[in-house]
Amino acid sequence: MADTDNKLQDLKKALDETLTFLNNPAVSTALGQIPASIKKPVLDGLKQVLDVIKKALDELKKNLSAVTTVKDLLKVINDLLTAAEGLAPGEKATLDSVKGIVQTLQDLPGAQQIQEILDKIDQIITKLESL
Repeated sequence: MADTDNKLQDLKKALDETLTFLNNPAVSTALGQIPASIKKPVLDGLKQVLDVIKKALDELKKNLSAVTTVKDLLKVINDLLTAAEGLAPGEKATLDSVKGIVQTLQDLPGAQQIQEILDKIDQIITKLESL
């Protein structure tokens, strides 16, 4: 599994944990006791971080059709590299290195995975705005 996919799974897990935490009535009560002068900057900062992540994922989602075309090209390149191994056995390390890069690019996330994360971010922002 590519590092990009792992990072998105880690992000989704962290967002799930954040939402579960914020949905805890005891947390809501505790946050209600914190003066707005302290709480607001922290919550605004968290919303800004989530907004930056959301914008990056929105941009990736918008360009998924290009990514799909690139994935097709990368498959052809990967097949070519595999065939080249037999012709240039002395270059196996170089070919494997390039194949690793190609594999990472092929494993970019899909629209559904991105949308799940975007939905989770929206839920957290909505919850933060209600605190």
